[in-house]
Amino acid sequence: MKSVTFSEVVRSNTGGGFLHGLSPLTAYGLTLVIGLPLLVVALHLFDPTAPLAAIVLPVLAGLAVPLCISAPGRLDVNTRFDASHMSMTLDSTLASLGYARCEASPGLLRYVKTTRPSWRTRAQTVNVKVHAHALEVIGPIPVLRSLQRALAS
Repeated sequence: MKSVTFSEVVRSNTGGGFLHGLSPLTAYGLTLVIGLPLLVVALHLFDPTAPLAAIVLPVLAGLAVPLCISAPGRLDVNTRFDASHMSMTLDSTLASLGYARCEASPGLLRYVKTTRPSWRTRAQTVNVKVHAHALEVIGPIPVLRSLQRALAS
């Protein structure tokens, strides 16, 4: 496809908050250093008779959850022609990666993972914004890299 160019897969801007300008690792570290002791103290004050291990172990397990979730990324696909013509190609490529289109509105497409629905389903969605000559694809970074390789070949 000589009339199609791809950007690099980059980390998507995930929102605001007071940790917005920090790297994800720094923000997670600050959450661990400040949030963990505050949560343990709050739970200990809520139930002073609970053993400390019954409080700390579930808190540590909960802090490991963000490490299991794929970070959202963004891939821009630029075309010389109208980008809406790429939707059939995108449908078939994402279908080969295990995704199916679930919603379509003007200018926005949403794909969900068709295999094994689980608690990570929301993290496994792929959203596509259709612009005049570009597609902005937002989803898990490993999926976007696979999509980029499949579309480029």
